[in-house]
Amino acid sequence: MTPSPWFTRLAAPLLAAAALAACAQPAPSPAPMPPPLRAAPADVLGALPASLPGHQRHVVHLPPLDNEHLHRAELLGGKTLTVDCNRQGMDGHFAPREVPGRGYPYWVFTSNGNVMSTRMACPPGSNRQQFVSAETLLVPYNSRVPLVVFVPDGFEFKWRPFDTRAAGLPVPAR
Repeated sequence: MTPSPWFTRLAAPLLAAAALAACAQPAPSPAPMPPPLRAAPADVLGALPASLPGHQRHVVHLPPLDNEHLHRAELLGGKTLTVDCNRQGMDGHFAPREVPGRGYPYWVFTSNGNVMSTRMACPPGSNRQQFVSAETLLVPYNSRVPLVVFVPDGFEFKWRPFDTRAAGLPVPAR
């Protein structure tokens, strides 16, 4: 007795699926990630330069946040100046540096102090004191290691937390 053609067409894929299911094993679960090492702030600060000629050293101990991988620290360098109704900006940028052999990052702000401004006619009495910043920099948020920034004398340093989700940026990989 010969099997019907529809049975032959159906039996072959069913047998192949059964054989694959029998051989299939669950994928091994990845090993749990060890907790990140918490560098002792004294060790980190001791490895970083204590000073740079003509610069002020700023050390920021970032407060712990939930989901730190979704945040950045925004670095701002500039000066508080008397401004009018125009929009101002300053030249300058943050340059990353690293302690040789240790891998600890720190940042150095450089600027000539040149201020750029729009040129609208402003009403009388529109002058006010305002922080004028150069180009900002987003750095990884890591509360386990102090954030060290060097700023030239006469300039100010500020920072603020930056939530990548609120800004609509893609979620960074862990």
